[in-house]
Amino acid sequence: MSLTLDREWSWTLRHRLPSDVDEAHRTIDRLLAALEEYGWEGRDLFHVRMAVEEGLVNAIEHGNRRDQGKFVELDFRVAPEFCYVQITDEGAGFCRATLKPCTDEDCLDKPRGRGVWLIEQLMSETHYNAKGNQLTMWRQRNDPKLAIAED
Repeated sequence: MSLTLDREWSWTLRHRLPSDVDEAHRTIDRLLAALEEYGWEGRDLFHVRMAVEEGLVNAIEHGNRRDQGKFVELDFRVAPEFCYVQITDEGAGFCRATLKPCTDEDCLDKPRGRGVWLIEQLMSETHYNAKGNQLTMWRQRNDPKLAIAED
């Protein structure tokens, strides 16, 4: 199921963020506060936090290379049952298809390289633009495909 943007959004934030991780965390806190206002909690809230943090850190570190002269464009939208996030950096981009799976034997001992995979596991859908400098992702609240089996 693909999310369409022609819906009523209860809360939106469009923000031009400097390439600063501390500022990114403050912006994530604003998104989480909006989600909490609409009753998001537990796993849903945690997954959105992790995915957005990974996406923003990737945009700042890998896309913009922490260049203080470059910015990250954010589009956050919240509805009672959906959270939409778009993150665009000013970097050269990358090709998602060429990333080696972090579960490959020779990648298991590496301390980095799991962010894209993690985002894909935590969100209902993720997409990168052709250039690879824009991540669009959304999460359906209580998405059954993301439910972790409880023992």
